[in-house]
Amino acid sequence: MRTVPAHVPQELVVDFDLFEVPAGMRDPLDKWRGLADTGVPQIFWSPFNGGHWTFLAYDDIREAYRNHEFFSTRHDSVPPTPGFPALQPNGVDPPDHAKFRNLLAPLFTPGAVAGLKDEIRRRAAALIDTFAGAGHCDFVAQFSGRLPTGMFIHLMGMDESRVEEFSALSDFFMRADDPSDKTQNVRDICAVIEEFFARKQRALGGDIGSVLLRARDTPGSNVTHEEIINCALLLFVAGLDTVTSTMTYIWRYLATTPAARQHIAATLDKPDKLGRAIDELFRVNAVSNIYRRVVRDRIHKGVTLKADDMVVLPNNMANRDPLMFERPLEIDLDRKLNAHLTFGLGVHRCLGSHLAKLEVTASLQEWLPRIPDFRMIADSDIEIFAGPVMGLRSLPLEWEVPGRLNSVAD
Repeated sequence: MRTVPAHVPQELVVDFDLFEVPAGMRDPLDKWRGLADTGVPQIFWSPFNGGHWTFLAYDDIREAYRNHEFFSTRHDSVPPTPGFPALQPNGVDPPDHAKFRNLLAPLFTPGAVAGLKDEIRRRAAALIDTFAGAGHCDFVAQFSGRLPTGMFIHLMGMDESRVEEFSALSDFFMRADDPSDKTQNVRDICAVIEEFFARKQRALGGDIGSVLLRARDTPGSNVTHEEIINCALLLFVAGLDTVTSTMTYIWRYLATTPAARQHIAATLDKPDKLGRAIDELFRVNAVSNIYRRVVRDRIHKGVTLKADDMVVLPNNMANRDPLMFERPLEIDLDRKLNAHLTFGLGVHRCLGSHLAKLEVTASLQEWLPRIPDFRMIADSDIEIFAGPVMGLRSLPLEWEVPGRLNSVAD
């Protein structure tokens, strides 16, 4: 259904569907770049998916992240989904968000995440070793869809043998544009989480699931069972999708840019230079479109926003704003000033940002020594997807194996 409320002037209405994948498009990021090239307003109304505003400029997106008093995360779903839960802590505004934010933050500090480096590298190496000698792989199916997903399930204390099932549920959550389908999907994920907590209750450990259960059962904590379900739901859908998509984009760029591969290979043991390169790759490969809800009526940049209007914040557009970034369309792996918004900003900045960076860093450190030169397989038919997270469903790569004639048919 297309919705244009009375307070939206016709000149700000743009027929842009967040979930649509135009025929023949090979990259969902092109959809946003093409939109910007048409000269649409920096703030416009989309009549699709229940209707919502979209902010394109860096300063507007930054304002929506920072100003939670006007731009709330409360029940932020596009399209509107009946009964959509208040995801903890991202779906709760300050000060109430602090209960779970403070509970989880110590698990994702730079120091805590650094302690996972050996485990991530071990997992990355084990995956790479299963296909390095073949001379080809589907990067999504065999690596990016498995490493961050497996690591998240490990950290949660869930059953890693169910990785395919969990990934399918998360994938549907991010792509569903029908409210009834989304509602049922949320029920299905919550059923998985309820089962998980019931089993975990009998064998608590040091994992995130155990941390949530202990918080619920600590006298005076004021943590309810419903809240830990909603927190686990957020971790589930966020942890099984965004890093996979980002990593896939990064490897696609490296597969098509030999100079970038060489640059990064030369910095693998130079943390500062490698960190700058990875920050730049996260800037240009921002895959998430984040939602906010207007708290009360206000005029923003001359545009009337009404209470409960939804707002979409495309991080990839913020990260290409020429008013904020010098040469924004250029990928500069030595960029020193890089205030990108890939992980958001403010009280709801992504808790898993340090983990995401480490997963990419560790993967590069294991991949490039084993497979220094690789390329995309020509004429591959790659399915793409759009929505709150954008990405590629496959990425066929190939490389030479010394002493062996490669063939994707092997």
